Amino acid sequence: MAEQLLEEGDFDFVGLARGHLADPDFVAKAKAGRDDLIRKCIGCMECFRILNDGLPLGCTLNPVLGREFEWGDEKLVKNGAGRTIAVIGRGPAGMEAALTLAKRCFKVVLFECADKLGGTANLAAIPPNKQMINEFVDTMTAQLKEAGVEVRLNTPATVDLIKQTGAEAVFMAAGGKAVRPNIPGIEKAVTAEDLLAGRAEICGETVAVIGGGVTGLETAEWLAPSHKVTVVEMLDKVGGNLYPSVVLHLATEIMKAGGQICKGHALVSVNDGSVTVKDMKSQETAEIPADSVVLAMGVRPERPLEAELKAEFGDRLILVGDSDRTGQIYDALHSAHDRAFVYCAR
Repeated sequence: MAEQLLEEGDFDFVGLARGHLADPDFVAKAKAGRDDLIRKCIGCMECFRILNDGLPLGCTLNPVLGREFEWGDEKLVKNGAGRTIAVIGRGPAGMEAALTLAKRCFKVVLFECADKLGGTANLAAIPPNKQMINEFVDTMTAQLKEAGVEVRLNTPATVDLIKQTGAEAVFMAAGGKAVRPNIPGIEKAVTAEDLLAGRAEICGETVAVIGGGVTGLETAEWLAPSHKVTVVEMLDKVGGNLYPSVVLHLATEIMKAGGQICKGHALVSVNDGSVTVKDMKSQETAEIPADSVVLAMGVRPERPLEAELKAEFGDRLILVGDSDRTGQIYDALHSAHDRAFVYCAR
């Protein structure tokens, strides 16, 4: 589009700012006609948050930014020599690990039980203004193809299948499983992941979203136009480590639609038509109307086949992304890139 506007004389020049942080080769790829390989800024403002914290510049989509001298592609040790490494998981961590290993000249086989790459990033793209995450998944898919990664969709990983590839190591990026606290009535609640994936539905008009992190706020924003939503957060602030302007936007959109945000309260029980919450300071309880309850309380690492793979591969089973430590896309990409960057056969 920008190239067409320049050629037609509508613009004299096109400037880029954060787009160069997400992909410093933006212009070269565009000139070569490879727009599909450009990692496009998703507008998460993580770069601003990091700088405001007094830390070296960083980017959600570019795990090398600010660390090029030590972690840049020119520093990659390309000693894979065609040896095989298996990757389990299709999400950001699995894709980034596979790409980095392929750049190091390993033969990478990525196993995924679903029919599409992206993992929960595909769900993160559903709430309002998150469409750029779809482009990120498309870009990563194109990059994997360009790098020659063998992607086996609709293929749950098994120890036998992995051994058949001749893999010398396994990178596990199986993601995480939604937290369900052991409290009365919790079976009545649905998770944000199941809701966004279409595996669960909302009943009634009032909805309590439990958890005021990024998933909870974005799910609440998505629901707010058609439901009366209350976000319940145990801490005294919502949004976690999101940049303040992003939190303000999400909170404003929720409240503009008639929703509410209840900070400093913990979920005690899920009832018929309501939830019971406890004030973290006074310890007093209260009832909040809720025909439906959506859990957005984070995830716990998923590690399928861990014992069997550990027995077979020992310390050549490497955990990345949520399988190692749960976090956002930033954490997943950095974890996967760095461990694939330094991997060496033992």
